[in-house]
Amino acid sequence: MTPSMPIASAGIGAASLTGLTGLVLLLGGMGDATAHAGLISGSVCATSGPIAGISDTAAANGRIVAAVSVARGGDKAALIALMTGLTESGLRVLTNPNDPAGNAYAHDGVGGDHDSLGIFQQRPNWGTAAQRMEPVASTNIFLDRLLSLPHWQAASPWQAAQSVQASAFSDGSNYHAQWDLAVSILNTVKADSATLSCGGSGVGQPPSGPAGQHGLPAGYTAPVGTSPAAAAAVTSALSDLGKPYVFGAKGPSAYDCSSLMVAAWAAGGHALTRTTYSQVHDGTTTTQAQLVAGDLVLTPGSNGTLASPGHVAMFIGQGLVIEAPHTGDVVKVVTYASLTSAGVSALRHIA
Repeated sequence: MTPSMPIASAGIGAASLTGLTGLVLLLGGMGDATAHAGLISGSVCATSGPIAGISDTAAANGRIVAAVSVARGGDKAALIALMTGLTESGLRVLTNPNDPAGNAYAHDGVGGDHDSLGIFQQRPNWGTAAQRMEPVASTNIFLDRLLSLPHWQAASPWQAAQSVQASAFSDGSNYHAQWDLAVSILNTVKADSATLSCGGSGVGQPPSGPAGQHGLPAGYTAPVGTSPAAAAAVTSALSDLGKPYVFGAKGPSAYDCSSLMVAAWAAGGHALTRTTYSQVHDGTTTTQAQLVAGDLVLTPGSNGTLASPGHVAMFIGQGLVIEAPHTGDVVKVVTYASLTSAGVSALRHIA
């Protein structure tokens, strides 16, 4: 990955930011929400650590917002999302007494704007409380609306933010006020991600002996006794072999580790929560001796702990799991033993 000059905070007005590619590889210009395949080596990571000018809580959320946004829409989308999050909540996940459904989820404070929740202060018509209170999901909801605007790239970033949020400031000046800080956050995240291979496990090894493409043994079939729902989930996951890992991606052209599980189990008729931090509670607990195809295998990964897993894969039988490993890799099959060599955070049976 080749370093680039920092994003400048001055001299950028209504013109689009097509020159702000930084460390990100973009396909066909910014705003292509489906061209994840070109972002294998270039998408930034959900890094960790403090960022000057904001709290550690805001830094953790801001890093996620930046990583998800760059993957989907490039630098300009990330800057718009960061400006919006800074303005609406100070990049904090806020509950609201006017929508008590948000109280069921982890939060960083309490807001009071209508019945808005989360980093972007999204109202119920934007999504479920679970989505609005989760940084990756709420960022994707915001981006869905931003990237659907026909002229968002040509508009000034603050006016694009206003077009999405419809705030009381018709000129977007409330978002413009956060421009310099948004630039600083994105520069920090991109500089940090340049030295990391973030997300996923990095320890999974393919099975020994003859294997088909992406580690799946030739002639593989789901184990006898696999439930119809689990069989559908496994089949769905295997259909995504070879697709790139992109942090925050939700398919169908690219996935991160947890979104691969969400998509697979949606095919199996069961809704999972979005991240490893919540998937550790999905379904019911099981043991290694009782593992069946479709079960989730959660591990610390490269950026988590045994108590707070950073990676998830799906057991498919025969001592194998399917995973979306990390930035720079693709969905593939590896051995259960290699994936869990650093420990197991949880084993969850879904159906």
